[in-house]
Amino acid sequence: MKHWLTALALAVPGALGAHPHVFVETGFEVIFNDAGLIEAVRVNWRYDELTSLYVTEERGVDSDYDGQATEAELEALQGFDMNWPEGFKGDTYLTVDGVAVALGPPEEIGAGFEGGMVSSSHLRRLAEPVDPAKVVVLSPYDETYYSAYEVTSETVLTGREGCRAELWVPDYDAAAEQLQAALDELQGTAQAQGMDEAEFPPVGDMFAQEVRVACDAGS
Repeated sequence: MKHWLTALALAVPGALGAHPHVFVETGFEVIFNDAGLIEAVRVNWRYDELTSLYVTEERGVDSDYDGQATEAELEALQGFDMNWPEGFKGDTYLTVDGVAVALGPPEEIGAGFEGGMVSSSHLRRLAEPVDPAKVVVLSPYDETYYSAYEVTSETVLTGREGCRAELWVPDYDAAAEQLQAALDELQGTAQAQGMDEAEFPPVGDMFAQEVRVACDAGS
């Protein structure tokens, strides 16, 4: 979890639970190299109003509440969500034929503020370029389900023609049933072991959307 989300969780009584508390509109740009292989992914995040309010107050942005930010205030926003703890995967996952592909640290970091909403962007380079002739899946999710990511814009494909990105949306009702079952099991374990709390299971992938990238042969 990002450091400022941890602070937000501590600031809101009962914040940790079985449903998300931060909502993030997500967009992707998939970037191909000259050989037609996927070499990087640009990630765009736009945060919900409550989270945006917390961030702007923390960073001293829009103190007059006019929904606008000065250049100095925008500079203060830069990197507000990029101080990632060790091991944090950036809530962005890429698989090729079902095998996870490592993404590099965030680069080309940016931030914005419009209409009272805070946004950010960053670039993640693949450890090795991948061939889109294989099954390439890009998915945004928080394993803890504290944050909920929704792909709300069309994925941009840069550097190669004859490619497409299709959005797959899970069955949220079925995912909710799985989550409830996981919580029931968790509660039973805690009671059996005489514990007040137990570690929340990683359930975020149950609710994860997928962007599936494919290219025509020889394109």
